[in-house]
Amino acid sequence: MLEYGDEVGPYSFDRRTFLTAASATVALAACGAGAPQPRELRLRFPDGLRAPSVAVAGSPQRFPFVIGGDDGFPMTDQDAPAELILELSFRGEMIDTHTIPARGIGQFTPYYPLVFTPEAAGPYSVRAEFSEFDTEFLVVERDQTPLFQIGENLPPFVTPTFDDAAGVNPVCTRPGEPCAFHEITLTDAIDNDRPTAMLIATPQFCQTDVCGPNLEWLIDLASNRTDINVIHAEVFEDFLRDSSGVDIPVRAPMLLEWDLAFEPSLFILDAEGVIVDARHFAFDRGEMEEALALI
Repeated sequence: MLEYGDEVGPYSFDRRTFLTAASATVALAACGAGAPQPRELRLRFPDGLRAPSVAVAGSPQRFPFVIGGDDGFPMTDQDAPAELILELSFRGEMIDTHTIPARGIGQFTPYYPLVFTPEAAGPYSVRAEFSEFDTEFLVVERDQTPLFQIGENLPPFVTPTFDDAAGVNPVCTRPGEPCAFHEITLTDAIDNDRPTAMLIATPQFCQTDVCGPNLEWLIDLASNRTDINVIHAEVFEDFLRDSSGVDIPVRAPMLLEWDLAFEPSLFILDAEGVIVDARHFAFDRGEMEEALALI
């Protein structure tokens, strides 16, 4: 799980803050067992207060939330409401109300993605009808995060393939057998005048909470598409070897180059390599299908 830092500032993570294991998303730790806890909103994205924000003003953003139940753990399919109504505020002044249908029902922990385009950088907050307090998060200027945004070109990168693993071992951690999405590099995909879907995920880790079997969904939804490039990129350079002095593996070269410190991510590119959609932190099969439909 991501360990939050104390400072708010430019996006920066060391290897100990990289998200690993079953959660593989930014999350608030569940309250300890014992006395019942009131319902509360929980973030599945970096809030800019305990971990640097990746949300940029002037660009479409997704902010996935889950609901903590009375027992202190995220609500399950049986208890989670079908929709969540959030009052959105900027600098303490309410600016909008959003009704968000539950996603992930029957797949993993239900979540609620708030989608909007922040007009300005600064402190935002949301409040649900059951909330006693506002849940705060920061939106930053573009130069304060390296995360590539919708409308920008995703830079080419020689991602690992079956022919050239580029030091990544294994090329695919899918249990049983590797997926087929390691035949072409991102560089070649951007150059071949076809749209591209690229999933960054470690299937050996990423299966539960709000990080579901997204590679399996991609296989089901995109394996038969000949009109697009489909690429799966692993998160770690050597999944089987721990780095010296730390308890998690080293990130793969692309993630280090891009300073990407979370998973999963799905980038959807047009034929020119421009990002037309991006889903980070939590997305279910339905959201993946919606993203793929754009190309």
